[in-house]
Amino acid sequence: MDAALHHRVRRHVHLNTESQFLNVPFSGTRSGIFPLTWGQRWIWSSVTSRAPHYSDLGSSYILAVPDMCDMDGVSRSITALLNRYEAFRSKFSISLDEKPYQLVLDEGYLRAEVRQVATADARAVAETVEAEFNRTPFTLPELSLRATIVASDATPSFVVLCAFHMAMDCHGMLPVLDDFRSFMSAHPAEVGGSVSDDMTHPVDRVRIEEEVDGARRSARGIRFWEQELAKFPKNPLPTGRQPESPRYKAFALHSPAVQAAALGLAAELGVTTASVIHAMAAALVARRAESQACGFVMAASHRYDADAVSYAGTLVQGVPVAVDTADCTPHELIVRTHRAGILAALAGQCDPDNLSKALNNSYGPEETRAKLACVVNLSLPTSAEPTAPLVAETGLTRPQAERLLPESRCEYVEGNPVENERFYLTSEGGPTDFFITLRADTAALASQDIVNFLRDLERSIIDCLPEPVAHPSASGVGNLVSRDSVIVT
Repeated sequence: MDAALHHRVRRHVHLNTESQFLNVPFSGTRSGIFPLTWGQRWIWSSVTSRAPHYSDLGSSYILAVPDMCDMDGVSRSITALLNRYEAFRSKFSISLDEKPYQLVLDEGYLRAEVRQVATADARAVAETVEAEFNRTPFTLPELSLRATIVASDATPSFVVLCAFHMAMDCHGMLPVLDDFRSFMSAHPAEVGGSVSDDMTHPVDRVRIEEEVDGARRSARGIRFWEQELAKFPKNPLPTGRQPESPRYKAFALHSPAVQAAALGLAAELGVTTASVIHAMAAALVARRAESQACGFVMAASHRYDADAVSYAGTLVQGVPVAVDTADCTPHELIVRTHRAGILAALAGQCDPDNLSKALNNSYGPEETRAKLACVVNLSLPTSAEPTAPLVAETGLTRPQAERLLPESRCEYVEGNPVENERFYLTSEGGPTDFFITLRADTAALASQDIVNFLRDLERSIIDCLPEPVAHPSASGVGNLVSRDSVIVT
């Protein structure tokens, strides 16, 4: 390892750390310039529209290093990860005719940082690195993976990895992180890293999508988009007010009450927590637009079959979800939204370039942007550290959730300017901190409107819970139970 270390040192006085850099080698069997997949082209549209503010198009993870793994073992594990996953050996750029492409390397080095810290500071420094990764956009010359090793007395404590969404989405990272943990725990002679025969890489995916079956699937997806967008309101969030400065602002609602209520409702109704949040947000947007219908573009994983599950790249694309909020109870609306989301996720995948042409031909660029202004991306938690499971008990009542309201808080966070997203709702977090973030165009929603929306969303989710109902027990003492709910079948 010593021979590979760079001797350039950077000191972080406030954290009492010093940094060195390690060149981690990698090798693969394939190299060259290739087109982008559908999923990569969908993400690329966000890169170009947000540039240079697209730091949220990367996911960072903190992983504890096992006691038996030394610095060489961590380095070997990073090499094994790069060798196994072709997506991380890729860079992205634009050709002379302004077409994006991916450049796959068959050999090279990843420049990994090593931060030497006091043992007691290791976790805090790892979290600092994670935050640095999360606010620093990937650049075109970079590989699609970053790595920093946090060490004490030359003994590694944590590894922080960051993956570019152009290469790997959060769903694809789950097996990646499992592999990395197994590499660090293995005996040096057993560390793998060779490309698996049952693994599909982005270059393989390009070929699949370019085949006749891929073209037919895309055409079906575009027809589904056209059918759903016909149900969308024409302009649900008009931009008629004087924008603030900065124009795009974001606020985050940290709410244990929403977390408990969403988990309870999801368990009771047989849906996901995302569907609970999505449904109540749809009701609020429809009410604001004085419409019975609401349309959101929903981020979907598209990992619903064996080929997709084994795909080592990004598959996330938006799909259109039209929801009719009329003539239903809140529970029925949640179930209705859940089913609409499943249908859209299964039917809406397609070639983004052909989709854009079709929608612009049908509606024109301005009306298309207005119809697609509302986006929900209710994502996976970003932390990869083992945590206590989120357990939802059915039968949760409204008063039980309301007891958590004093812990709720709403705070301003920096928003990224995205011209075609007037409304961008996300949720993430784990057992210790669950939050919903709304980033919006202040020409459509003033700062106070954004805060009010989040508070109304919190209240509406809690209000979906039942009041306790007393039933006499055999001993004559009343037991509190909740009323029956709609169950998805």
